Amino acid sequence: MSELPLFILYGSATGNAESIAKDLAKRYEDKSNLPSPFTSVICTEANNFKKKCQPIWDTEPTVASAPGCKYGVAMVVSTTGNGDCPENGSRFLRYLKRKTTVPTQPMKHVAFAILALGDTNYDQYCESGIVADKKFLECGGVRVMKLGKADEGTGMMEDVVEEWKDNVVPMLAKVCAGKGTDTGGSSSTLDASKSEGEEKKMDDATPAAVTTKATPVPSGRPNVQSLLNRRLGVTSASTAPVAVPAPTPAPAPVAVPSGGRPNVQAFLAARGIGRAGPAVGSRPTVPAVNAVPVPVLTTVKKSQDVTAVAKEESSSTTKATSQINLKSPSPLYILYGSATGNAETIAKDLAAKYEKQISESSSSSQSCYFPSVVCCELDQYKKKCIKTWEDDIGLNHDVGQKHGLIIISSTTGNGDAPENASRFVRYIKRKSTANTMPFQHVAYAVLGLGDTNYDQFCETGNIIDKKIHSLGGRRIQDAACADEGTGLEQVVDPWVATILNVVTEGCKGTGSGANASPISKKIEEEEKVNDDLPTQAKREVKVDVTMEKEEKPDEKEMTIQCLMTVPGLSIVRELLSEKTIPVVDPSMLPSLGTSFSSCQLFNEDEAIERKASRGLSLSELEKMTMSSGSSGIHFTINDPFESKILGARYLTKTDTQGAKKACDAMNCTKINEDKQTQDEKLIAAMKHLTEAFPLTGDRDINGKQLEQNGKRVIELQLSLPDDFTLEYEPGDAIGLVVSNTISATQFVLNMLKEKHDILPTRKVSLDEKYPITVEKAIRENIDLCSPIKNKRLLMSLSQFATDKDEANALKLLASKEQKGQDLFKRYVDEQRLNVVDILTQFPSCQSISLEGLLSILPGIPPRYYSISSSPLNQKGELHLTVAFSVVDYVTPCLSLNDKTSLQRRVGGVVTSYLEAICSPFLSGADGIGERFALDCMRIFPKPTADFRLPTSLTTPMVLIGPGTGVAPFIGFLKHRQAQLASIDSTKVAQEVSEGTWRGGFDFEEEDLPVSKQDAKGLVVGTDFRNKQVAGDIAMYFGCRYSDHDFLYKEEMENLEQIGVISNLNVAFSRDSKKTKCYVQNKLKSNGKALVELINDKAAAIYICGDGNAMAKDVQLALVDILAEHKFSKDADSQQKAKTYLEEMKNRNKLLIDIWS
Repeated sequence: MSELPLFILYGSATGNAESIAKDLAKRYEDKSNLPSPFTSVICTEANNFKKKCQPIWDTEPTVASAPGCKYGVAMVVSTTGNGDCPENGSRFLRYLKRKTTVPTQPMKHVAFAILALGDTNYDQYCESGIVADKKFLECGGVRVMKLGKADEGTGMMEDVVEEWKDNVVPMLAKVCAGKGTDTGGSSSTLDASKSEGEEKKMDDATPAAVTTKATPVPSGRPNVQSLLNRRLGVTSASTAPVAVPAPTPAPAPVAVPSGGRPNVQAFLAARGIGRAGPAVGSRPTVPAVNAVPVPVLTTVKKSQDVTAVAKEESSSTTKATSQINLKSPSPLYILYGSATGNAETIAKDLAAKYEKQISESSSSSQSCYFPSVVCCELDQYKKKCIKTWEDDIGLNHDVGQKHGLIIISSTTGNGDAPENASRFVRYIKRKSTANTMPFQHVAYAVLGLGDTNYDQFCETGNIIDKKIHSLGGRRIQDAACADEGTGLEQVVDPWVATILNVVTEGCKGTGSGANASPISKKIEEEEKVNDDLPTQAKREVKVDVTMEKEEKPDEKEMTIQCLMTVPGLSIVRELLSEKTIPVVDPSMLPSLGTSFSSCQLFNEDEAIERKASRGLSLSELEKMTMSSGSSGIHFTINDPFESKILGARYLTKTDTQGAKKACDAMNCTKINEDKQTQDEKLIAAMKHLTEAFPLTGDRDINGKQLEQNGKRVIELQLSLPDDFTLEYEPGDAIGLVVSNTISATQFVLNMLKEKHDILPTRKVSLDEKYPITVEKAIRENIDLCSPIKNKRLLMSLSQFATDKDEANALKLLASKEQKGQDLFKRYVDEQRLNVVDILTQFPSCQSISLEGLLSILPGIPPRYYSISSSPLNQKGELHLTVAFSVVDYVTPCLSLNDKTSLQRRVGGVVTSYLEAICSPFLSGADGIGERFALDCMRIFPKPTADFRLPTSLTTPMVLIGPGTGVAPFIGFLKHRQAQLASIDSTKVAQEVSEGTWRGGFDFEEEDLPVSKQDAKGLVVGTDFRNKQVAGDIAMYFGCRYSDHDFLYKEEMENLEQIGVISNLNVAFSRDSKKTKCYVQNKLKSNGKALVELINDKAAAIYICGDGNAMAKDVQLALVDILAEHKFSKDADSQQKAKTYLEEMKNRNKLLIDIWS
């Protein structure tokens, strides 16, 4: 055969492998570019091998000019599912894997090279490519290049792919012409870490045109600058391979490279947008990692032998010399536990920065200490970390070398670990874990994120820090705690500025952490009793009377204007009293950050190959666990239950006229209305509600009524699956998956259509998940409506601003300059501006692309609501209830000058929507099912670990819940009511009566009104035999007005009448103009009785509600009560009271569930 084709095969699921293969084939469409001995190119799916390839491969090639030649095969294959080959390559791989195939040696006339695409977030990384490479070799093929692995998970796909495409055909040509050798060796397995000699052979086999290897590819996120330069035709000295002729550029695809999380600064710089500067970091600034020498200090005692000291110093010198070239045998592990995305972003920024250092150091004489970075959720520790941590092979014990670990974790709820860190925390807290000492070869550092408005500040981070140390870990430095209440950057920025150097030195055994004491100062201080209750010092609050007057201008003399009607640039200029916006020094600007999401945008007519399970990625499917005691799937944030609204009512004395008007607007006029019509009706309904409840400006309405208009509380009843696959207990919360508002979503969709001609119906794949519409991506996947807290978001938007003054204004707002900080507080923070507000007020930013939005905006955090019902008290369809306040308020006045002030009305993203959609129930409408098209709510359970009813029915309780903090206590009380009703001679739980004859009949399980779990909680045997009465329940509730927001008034008064509540105490803070009464006042007035319950009857105290001040004030009141009535004879009564209260927390006798 005189023809010698070059075969390019692909197995593709998402289109990436196919695109790479076809791009490679297109380079050689012009046969003059095709190196000898190849005469043509055949590019096809791998499954077409029987028709297009095998008949040729079976024939020995005969080219007169190339004796001993071979057919060349370049294969690009991705991996799907659990290591599966894509559908269009599966038949070919099955053929290669058959036992009958190997003896026939079908590849004996073939030289091959394989590029595997995969994702290290998946367990079977690049599995299809690994199998194909191995089987090609076993079937007689000659490997010309080691297997290429492109990681879409960490974002290195593009660099690996481009280098592979540049080299593969020339190397195949050399071997296929009979001039080369099998550079892969004869072994059937591929060793990615070849010796220097083997690598030299690879280099020697490279054709003359490729004299120098491309810059080594780091194992992290993609070099986006390189990626964009290639696509834009821009030469970059820092990214272009040396001495490699530039190939004919491929046509730019529609998509941003999928799978990668691009560096936003490089992404912008490639398009000529924004300033040159460091790589972006979405939270802290992460500086370059430079080796910092740590001096070794030797203290010589007078009695020491000088010779011994000299020997010791000589030994130290020898060790120090060996440490100069000391390298870690393992990656740097950066793990995170994140609820809102803050911890995740900080971790990924650190990982990206170190990956960049690895890449840069590979081209210099000094290399990084760690060879690579593994960044993942804490709950992935078993798959990605634990084997390495437990292995000490490769560590230099003479100098105390350790594996490196950095952990960043937030705290949720009442000191709970985030969902993606909970398994790890449970693991380190187990008694059995201590037997293995899994961290004895690990040096670590912890950053905790928290909020001092909560009682358990940074609890998860502190637990992790303490437990890892007790399990053998070397604490490199004390755990750092960043306070979201005062600004994370104050702690995070300096921490990340040094942590990589500190961990590097600590792992070498030369840092301060190497000789750290078993218990650091911080831990010692924590274990001492804190002098101030609850866990932090009191804050001194100073009020600037002058400023307060300035911020509350005389409404008679000033015009109050809606803030959104004034351009943002004008506002900034007025606040500065300057026409020219100052240019901020770059050193005062925050860095940007790695992307939150990557995307691939499809053309309208582009075929989408990939099939998915319910739209979830494999990593998300892995997180789904089976619910104990049920046959279904435990619903999660990634796989929520579609719950129907069964009912709703105002718990406040709220006029329903607004709800009636909203209900009329929501009324369906035809069956199966389209989404646009439903959205328009919902917007109209929300407008009616806004008009029905004015908050300012109407002189015919008194101040009390305006205040009450802004205080609306709703109880919502939601359906549960009828197969009991979503279970809950009193004290649990329910999570609600949130979408952006209709108006915000429509604004961005119109912007994308106008600026970039992107229609809402086009499909986009986010992070390689199954493609969805652009409209769905904008509505559900990026947070458009939350108030801006992170200044880096403003910095990112400034990079897209086409107006220089607007860009400078945004940079000033994002800066650390005092002037910028004051502006941010008054204009952005106090006015509660979100991303859409900024895009509206700084219109030149609207040039931002879809990729840009997805890269800089985090996901939408879910909203959590305490459940106010009991699973024992169910009538009709299975359901639960929650109570929530409708968020509706006016921002403080922003004075521009002597005559004009600005302010705006802000509504809750979720609660305003819920009030509108529930308006048919709130107004008492008839035929709701037929007349209204109501959306389902996407819910998932959020169990609590500690906020539970006492295990014994006889344990007294003190329930303190002002406002909507009463919601879980209503669930407690209903549950207790059902428990009490269940205790009689014919309804004793099976735990008591099992195996015992009871007067001629046996109890069947289905006859019991309570489950086994509930029966255990009742301690029924004791209660029934002794006929003891259930423990007392003292209920303390607080609100503003007795005639407006006395929530669950009828229910609580009825429960008191029937004896479930022993003592109902209610405080009204606004009923009296002279004095304000709060729950802590009621507690003090009943101090003696409270101490009797706590001290003599071992009562459990529960506190639930707003965490900004209430919980702290209540605890201070409890200290005063204990000091007065329990420790009154002691000189240090206050201190003893504080200690006693802390002990109650440790014994789970004081339980707190708060939010801010």
